[in-house]
Amino acid sequence: MVVLFLSILINITIGNVIVQENQDSTESFKIHFGEPKIIISIPEAEDAVLESFEKLNFCEVKQQTVQTRTQQFTILKSDEFKDYEFENDTPLNFRQFIGMVHVNDGMIAITSDSIAYFLKFNYDKVINQDGFETYGNSGDFAGVIWKANLQEILQSTESKSQLPQLVYSNTRNLAFILYTDTAHYFSVSEMETNQNMLSIYQISTFIRREERGLTKEVEGYLISAVGKAGLDIYRILELQIEYLTNISFRDFDILSHQLDVRDFAVIKINQGKYQLYLLDAKLGLILAYMYINQDSVKFEKVIDVHPIPNGIAVDTKNGKNVFVAYEDDGMYFYIEYFVDFTQKNYTIITKKQSNYRILDVDATDEFAIISGVSNHQIVFQNGYDFIAPHNQPIRFSQIGMRDFEFFKYSYTNDKLKKAAQSDEYQYDDFFFGVTATNAFLTQFKFIPARVVCFTDNKQFKNAKQFYTLQYNQSYVTNSIVSLDKVIRTTKHFSVEVVTTFLFEQQIHLIYFVLIVIGFVIFFSGAICYQFKLLRKEEIRLDTEIENKQKTNDSNNQIKFDESQVIQAP
Repeated sequence: MVVLFLSILINITIGNVIVQENQDSTESFKIHFGEPKIIISIPEAEDAVLESFEKLNFCEVKQQTVQTRTQQFTILKSDEFKDYEFENDTPLNFRQFIGMVHVNDGMIAITSDSIAYFLKFNYDKVINQDGFETYGNSGDFAGVIWKANLQEILQSTESKSQLPQLVYSNTRNLAFILYTDTAHYFSVSEMETNQNMLSIYQISTFIRREERGLTKEVEGYLISAVGKAGLDIYRILELQIEYLTNISFRDFDILSHQLDVRDFAVIKINQGKYQLYLLDAKLGLILAYMYINQDSVKFEKVIDVHPIPNGIAVDTKNGKNVFVAYEDDGMYFYIEYFVDFTQKNYTIITKKQSNYRILDVDATDEFAIISGVSNHQIVFQNGYDFIAPHNQPIRFSQIGMRDFEFFKYSYTNDKLKKAAQSDEYQYDDFFFGVTATNAFLTQFKFIPARVVCFTDNKQFKNAKQFYTLQYNQSYVTNSIVSLDKVIRTTKHFSVEVVTTFLFEQQIHLIYFVLIVIGFVIFFSGAICYQFKLLRKEEIRLDTEIENKQKTNDSNNQIKFDESQVIQAP
C-alpha cells in the first residue's frame, strides 16, 4: 500500500495538547460477496473511528486488543495429602499456593503452610508445543523437581501463623522466605542439584516488624516495605545478610506525616543511582532518587505529586509511564502518570475507575495488567482518553490467580528470546503464576486496529460504499513520547462488493493445485523422456549384442572340403 501523508498542522488544543491533523491518500478496495476481509491494518493506531455515508454498511473498525492463550496443570491434589500433614495446629495448614517467584528457567511456589515447590520449565512445550518427559508430564509447560517443607525450620509460633513471602536474588541466585519476625534463605543452585538435602540459613540481623509488605532485591540489596516503619535495606554478602539502614519520613523531608509504605518500584539509572517510586498510604506517590554505595543509602525527593491516599500498588517498566492503583471508600481506580525526572514534572495521562477489586499492578514495556481476583484488565501505555473515546477495556479472566510474573529473558539461555522474535508473539509474550492449586502460563498476541468488511446480504451485491477512517497515535521524537502533541490521521476510501465464481481463498487453492499439477506434469514428462532415452539405449544394446552373436557363430562354424569326401562303393 502506497501511503502519502499530507501534514496539515492545525492548532487544535484539547486541554494542553495540540492535535496534528494528517491527511492520508485515498484508496479503493474490492471484497468478494460472502467473504470477510481485513482491508486496512493500523498497528500504529491507539484508537480508530470509521464513518460511513450509508445507513447500512458492511465495514467496521476493530480496536487494538490483546489475545491470550493459557495452559495450566494441577500441582496440589487433595488425594495426595496425608492426615499427618495437617496435624499442625495452625490456621494456615489448608495448603494452597499464596505466592511464587521466577528463578533460573523455572519458578518456586510456596503454600500457606510454607511448603515450597521448585518447578522447571519445559521449553519445548512452551515454545514449540512439543513436550518431553524431562520434568513431570510431557504435555505440561513445567514440572515439579523439588519439594521442601520449610515449616520445620520455623522457630516462632508467630511465623507459623503468618503467610510467607518469597523473594529471589538474581545476582546471588538465592531464595528468601520472609516473615514479620524472621527470615531465611537458601541456594537455588543447591536446590536444583541436590536431591537429598537442602541447607537453609537464618538471617540473624533480620529486624522484627509489625507489618511487612513488598520486598524486592535490587542488585545485591534487599529492600523491604515495612509499613509505618518505612523501608528496611539489607546488603547481601557472600556468606551472610547484613542490615544496612532504615528509611523513614525524615529521609524525604516529610515533616507532617509518618511514612507508611504500601508498595514501591525501582528503576536503575546508572551505577549506584536509582529512580524510586514509593506508594504511601496517605501521601500517595512519592518520586525520589536513591543513591546506594557500600556504606550508606541516601535519597533526594525530586517531584511533588498531588497526594491521593489509600494506594494499593505501583509499577513501571520504563520509568516514565507509572501505573498506580487506589481505593476510595470501596471504589477502585487506577492512574497512569507520565513522569519526567529530568524536567522534574509529571502529567496524569489516564484515570479510570474499575468495576472490580484491584489487587496488584504489573507493567511491561507496552502495557500494564491491572489484576483483580478473577478478572484482569490490560491497559496500553501512552493512551489519551480524550482522543480515544471508543477504546473498550481489554479484559481477560484467570480464575483464582494468586500471583504471577512476566518472563525475565536474562534468566534464560536465549531460548525465550528466540521465541519472542517470532511473528506470532511479541512484547513480553509470556507470564506465568499460580492459582490456589495450579500452575499456569499465559501467552500474549497483539492484534492491531483494523478495518474489516463483510456482507452476505444480496442487496449489497455489486454495491460500492465510501468511508472515512480516523485514527490517533502518539507523537514520538527520538523515542520520546510527546505529552503536548498527538497525531490524528484521516483517510478516505471506497469499498466495492464483487461477485466472482471463486473466492480469493479458492483462487489461492487453485493456484496451489495448478502449481502441484505443473510439477507433476514436469516430472512426469522428465520421467517419460528419460524412459524413452533408456528404451533407445536398450534397443541399441540389444542390436549390438545380436550382431556380435552372429559374428561369433560365423567364426565358430566347421567347413568341409568336398574333394576329400570319399563315396563308399
